[in-house]
Amino acid sequence: MKKLITLTILGLLVLTGCQTQTEIEVVGKNVRIVEVETRKYAITLEYMGIVDAKNTRAFAFKTGGKIEEIYVKSGQQISKGDKLIRLNEEDLRTAVDVAKAQYEMAETQYNMAMKGATEEEINQAKISVEMAERNVENTRELYEKYQKLLEGGAVSLQQLQEIKLKLDLEEKQLNSRMEAYNRILKGARDEELQILKSQMDIAYASYQQSQGLLEESILRSDIDGVILQIQVKAGDYISQGMPIIIIKGEETTVTVGVSNEDVSKITLGMDVIVAHQNNEVKGIVETVSSVPKSQSSLYEVIIDLEPNTIPIGSLVNIDFILGEGEGIFLPMNSLLNEGVDFVYIVQDERAVMQEVLLGKVFGNEIKVLEGINAGDKVIVEGMRSAKNNDKVEIKE
Repeated sequence: MKKLITLTILGLLVLTGCQTQTEIEVVGKNVRIVEVETRKYAITLEYMGIVDAKNTRAFAFKTGGKIEEIYVKSGQQISKGDKLIRLNEEDLRTAVDVAKAQYEMAETQYNMAMKGATEEEINQAKISVEMAERNVENTRELYEKYQKLLEGGAVSLQQLQEIKLKLDLEEKQLNSRMEAYNRILKGARDEELQILKSQMDIAYASYQQSQGLLEESILRSDIDGVILQIQVKAGDYISQGMPIIIIKGEETTVTVGVSNEDVSKITLGMDVIVAHQNNEVKGIVETVSSVPKSQSSLYEVIIDLEPNTIPIGSLVNIDFILGEGEGIFLPMNSLLNEGVDFVYIVQDERAVMQEVLLGKVFGNEIKVLEGINAGDKVIVEGMRSAKNNDKVEIKE
């Protein structure tokens, strides 16, 4: 029995010695790398702020009148030069005609006084006085009518006051024409000629002004923007200078409160990056307050933004660009963590685990403070299936 066992073992040894030995090839894992390089980046100061409209304008007419037509509506986007509101032109044209007639009459009176009046010119002066008397009488009747309407609430106090001003003006003009007529009848002295010349100049200026008001019977926007509010409706009577429409300009700013420690780092004209969701907009520092707000003890900084679509009132991230530095950056997806942050670098065709110290995130990249040097080949694809010291093949 012992002999049989011995022969069997020997036979196995002989068979084993006769087999051909082969070397097993280890196939490298395919990976993609980036070769690290040092590059410049912006050194920033981070804050948050609120977007606001740079220009919010209230528009008004230079004269009173009746609103005839409104061309826009609240929330509408408008461009510079667009029509907003139109006044009724009938009263304005009447004012032009009256002012023109008054100027022509004042001119005639002055010329007559200069050369001595003929009988025909005297008659014209008399007619001028009679016309002024009729104007005063008509306006006085209108004023009395408005007084009654005011009691019933049909007209405003402002409208009544406008009629009273018109009546006062026409009464002064009547007195002036009567004085001029009397001077023509008895002949004018040098000082009287000077008075007539002054009256003619005033009448001409009034005529020019009334023409200008007629030309401006349509209110137009002088900025690009959005209609925030319309404070009148068609048929309303308005007074001179009364705000009737409010427009928010397209230009925007960001207001931010900055600490006492940081305000000295911010200067006028400094570049700024403002971020809202996935939208980044450039800006510059427009104003820096020298006195902190009493409630917050923060210094107000206003940033002027480039054209953008960020809604008014939005909360935004702000990066004040203080200067420029150099550093090493890696894609965020190249990082791994097993209790510590690390990446794999390729050395001698093998994946080598390298612990890293990380800094600030810049978009899809992160700054590496320690652990990686310029020229290192960092694995950015295939690293999750790799292990330390694995053989790798670099994909092109």
